[in-house]
Amino acid sequence: MALSVDKWVGFGSAMAGFGLLWSRMPEHVHDEARHIISSLVPMLMSYFNPYEQISISEYGEDRFRRNKMFDAVSTYLRSTCLDVASKLKAEVGNKSNDDPLISLDEDQEVLDNFNGARVWWRLCPKSTKNRAVTVITVPVGDSSEQPRCYKLVFHQRHRKLVLDSYLPGVVRLWRELTAKNRQRQLFTNHSRDGKSHYWINVPYNPPATFDMLAMDHSKKVEIMEDLAAFREAKEYHSKVGKAWKRGYLLHGPPGTGKSTMIGAMANFLGYDVYDLDLTSIKDNAELRKLFLDTTDKSIIVIEDIDAIEVELTTKRKGKEAAQENSDKRTVVEVRDKTNDNGKVTLSGLLSFVDGLWSACGSERIFVFTTNHLDRLDPALIRRGRMDRHIEMSYCRFEAFKMLAKSYLGITEHSLFGEIGQLLDEIDTTPADVADNLMLRARGKRGGEIDRLLDEMNGAPADHMLRVKRRREADACLAGLVETLKKAKMKSATPPMDSME
Repeated sequence: MALSVDKWVGFGSAMAGFGLLWSRMPEHVHDEARHIISSLVPMLMSYFNPYEQISISEYGEDRFRRNKMFDAVSTYLRSTCLDVASKLKAEVGNKSNDDPLISLDEDQEVLDNFNGARVWWRLCPKSTKNRAVTVITVPVGDSSEQPRCYKLVFHQRHRKLVLDSYLPGVVRLWRELTAKNRQRQLFTNHSRDGKSHYWINVPYNPPATFDMLAMDHSKKVEIMEDLAAFREAKEYHSKVGKAWKRGYLLHGPPGTGKSTMIGAMANFLGYDVYDLDLTSIKDNAELRKLFLDTTDKSIIVIEDIDAIEVELTTKRKGKEAAQENSDKRTVVEVRDKTNDNGKVTLSGLLSFVDGLWSACGSERIFVFTTNHLDRLDPALIRRGRMDRHIEMSYCRFEAFKMLAKSYLGITEHSLFGEIGQLLDEIDTTPADVADNLMLRARGKRGGEIDRLLDEMNGAPADHMLRVKRRREADACLAGLVETLKKAKMKSATPPMDSME
């Protein structure tokens, strides 16, 4: 016992001597010693800790592009590990039913088993910083605010199993579930605190189909065949060395069905739609980030590009103005009433439509719409960038018959001849015709139909329904004839200024 006391007394004396010696050392020696100790501590912890960790960030190293592995893990955990979690969150799902979408909440750890190996998942919130020492890390940038990330912890003896089998299985299940539960989405760019832009999305179920589109039948068939050929042209584009993309320019007066055409294209192909608002993007870097965040099998739309307030400042010299690459010196300033600082270049936009960045992604369609074709820069709409120019024209007889079939369920009527003649003489849009039919179908003549049905006591239900539909069609078409005649008279009347 006395020997033990002597040992402790000796140890205490040694520590006291070391403390005195430490206090007399220069300050730079203290700093160097602290640096050595701080570098040794993680090594010692790693040596004694048998567990390894993989971090999967929501965004890449420079936060330029969303990490698809993060989405894969979210889907995997939602399908397999929710039963063992105590903290969940619920959101309204993308499907039309009322079932909520349940997912793992932040700062929640769940256990998963794979071929005898136990692994732990944790979703770290956005403000959490990665302080732990990791063996394998997906970096998340240098910003002080770290994005969300998943952390996967496992025993070091299971490292090969996790890397070679477990994580690839997570990706495979994600792809299977995504294909099975695919729901078309409509995306639009949104600003976060007025700084950076990102995509927000809602379920997209456009009612329009090519069958309902009011345009010449042969023209519709041509467009559908072109879209179908594009969808099956992966090997062809690879063979000729071109990016798997296609551009469509929809031009025509307002109300001729340009937005309806986009919905019909999305329905036909089953693609998502990205509605890009150029006026709120401040520079090319932000535009590039948005494009890189779009997915394959998508339609990227810039609507009413002629209506955007743009100032073109060209710097061309001599004969270079006629050269094809001269458009790359064209600057497009996209201005908004609330933000006068936005500036993107035309070359920045074209680089994604038909330039270097167009190869970053595949099976994508670019659609520009305009009411005034003559106002657009020829460099933007030339063949090869906008591969097809589709004119959405005024409503003629063939388009009217499609509207009559869709809205009234009829393919012939005694008034069709007169309506066809009037449509050839005046310019009216399909939207005007459709709106006229809809309003009159449920308008003031409803009382006449109700009285007629009241008089038909004892008549079969199907006969009553046919009579009702016939009366509705008669009323709608008569009203349309009246509206078209008024429009014809108005167009034939000279303006007052010319009469003076």
